[in-house]
Amino acid sequence: MLHDDTRPEMAGPVAKPPFRVLIVDPDPSLLATSRSALDGLSIDGAGVELAGAASAAEARDALQRHPDTALILLEIALEGPKAGLELVAYLRRELGNQRTRILVCTDDRESGAESEDETIAANDVGDWRVKADLTPRALRTAVAGQLRTFASLQALAAGRKGLARMLVATTGLLEMRTPDVLFPNILPRVVGLLGIGHHALLCIQGDTLPRDRKIRVRASTGRFAKWKDVEVADLGESRVEAALERLSPSSETIIEPDFCALRLRANGGITGMIYVEGRNDGTAREWQLMELFRNKCSIAFENALLIEELNTSQKATVLAMGALAEYKDNAATGHLQRIEKMVGSIARELHRREKFRDELDADFVEKVGLAALLHDVGMLSVSDETLGMPGELTGIDMQMIQRHTEIGHRILAEAAVPLRGRSLLSIAAEIARYHHERYDGSGYQEGLRGNAIPIGARIMAVADVFDALITSRQYRSAWAVEDAISWIVERSGRDFDPDVVDAFVHVVRRFQTDDPGWFPKPGGGHGMLGGAIGRKLRALFGRRAETM
Repeated sequence: MLHDDTRPEMAGPVAKPPFRVLIVDPDPSLLATSRSALDGLSIDGAGVELAGAASAAEARDALQRHPDTALILLEIALEGPKAGLELVAYLRRELGNQRTRILVCTDDRESGAESEDETIAANDVGDWRVKADLTPRALRTAVAGQLRTFASLQALAAGRKGLARMLVATTGLLEMRTPDVLFPNILPRVVGLLGIGHHALLCIQGDTLPRDRKIRVRASTGRFAKWKDVEVADLGESRVEAALERLSPSSETIIEPDFCALRLRANGGITGMIYVEGRNDGTAREWQLMELFRNKCSIAFENALLIEELNTSQKATVLAMGALAEYKDNAATGHLQRIEKMVGSIARELHRREKFRDELDADFVEKVGLAALLHDVGMLSVSDETLGMPGELTGIDMQMIQRHTEIGHRILAEAAVPLRGRSLLSIAAEIARYHHERYDGSGYQEGLRGNAIPIGARIMAVADVFDALITSRQYRSAWAVEDAISWIVERSGRDFDPDVVDAFVHVVRRFQTDDPGWFPKPGGGHGMLGGAIGRKLRALFGRRAETM
């Protein structure tokens, strides 16, 4: 039950369309009597509009043109003794109209009660009256009763349609687990539910730190479609801004003749707001549906924000863990950020090309970039003496460097045990263990080849080597981007998966066009870990990586 404090702000009452009553009788006196008897009649705020038809043919034409006719006052004897009943059959069967009420008004006193009952039951006739006994007061009372029945049937049908729209609007909301997925999908659902227009905005208030009162657009449609990630105050839409400012805990739904606005609750000082522009009749049933939708939508909204906060915390944790593995490399800035973007972009491109569908689904693509940040977490086990040792490493020192894949895998795999499914940490564990395997089987630790190497590790191998080549190291300067691309392409099919290399080249070319600042600036410094990465490259690919 909705309480008074949850009722929406609504404009004044909107005039309802009148009930259409069709009088079918060759004798015009019934139409004249009806005009006098029904003058001023109003049912729940709706008046009465009368129309006449002198024959069954005229009545059929009128019913085709006005399927919303509420009531027929029908003389059974029209062109023939059964013409009236044939008109009823046409209405019910051919037109499929079961809502229009029928009140038989006849001069025939000879039909008898049994005949009346049979006719009423067989043809869904609401009442049967003899004209001679039908005083203006009796006619007014009979018509009012039939119109109320029609209004109830209309309300019942509207309720069924409303519930159907509600089911469509709310289905799957809770499965949309992130704001980027949920927010754009809310607007077409609320627009479809209300049926008042397709110009709509979804806005957020209080989603930045420190919390402020600024209202920002997060999704839009219709004439607002070009607005996203902007402040409502900058739109030049003073009416929209004023409507959203009116939303509050005591005014969670606002209905006006030309728009409606909904407030979505969320914890932590964050508020969601929906504005839909369009003609709105503002009926009680409409706002009840909106209240139900708003409550469902608020739950999905809050869940999405909580998941977004959880994902943000998870990313911060992973970044911190990845940074720990590189803390000795004081000047090699941006490596983790480049790896995340490169690995994620290659995975998305492969997914777009429908490659490796057994491994590469949407969930994997969403996680693999972040998981790649932990590829060298096992380097924390390598001593400062080994990392800082000049020249080529041999013996136990090289074994310690190579064992970082095994140690990183063990750390991450153990942490992933309590998690269900293919978690971010389980993907990270695979990458940590296998990102130094080579496509032809000559890598380490296990000498895997081809598709036996997990796809995340195959992607990581290309991204890691590319970033190492275009970054300055203590033993060489950074390579030019084109030289690094050519070198990786040359080793496609030997060191790297050819499909991954093709996707990598496409991604790098896009970066060169869309985001040239993504590439590291030449002359960057290096640290002990930078030296270790250089030694890993030389061990894997020979001295060409050092001299070019």
